[in-house]
Amino acid sequence: MQNQSATPENLVSLPAVGFYRAQQCAALLGVSKSTFWLWSQQKIVQGILVPQPIKLSPGVTVWKRSDIHTFCEQLAALGDSTTPPEAA
Repeated sequence: MQNQSATPENLVSLPAVGFYRAQQCAALLGVSKSTFWLWSQQKIVQGILVPQPIKLSPGVTVWKRSDIHTFCEQLAALGDSTTPPEAA
């Protein structure tokens, strides 16, 4: 199965209610889980605020689906959702 970045068109079919784990967020963005965690720690990517994580327990961190969908749409609007400015 190929890893495909989320676009506004294919986000329409995903429910906006609930939570994603880091691996799911990374898959939607077309980046590795490590990159997503790095972005989450940096709190801003390409001038866009990264959604805040929610710590459910010591080993479980999630992000609101609606926040991740908005983040994907904002990155897609910039034209490149996978390359942070410092790597360009």
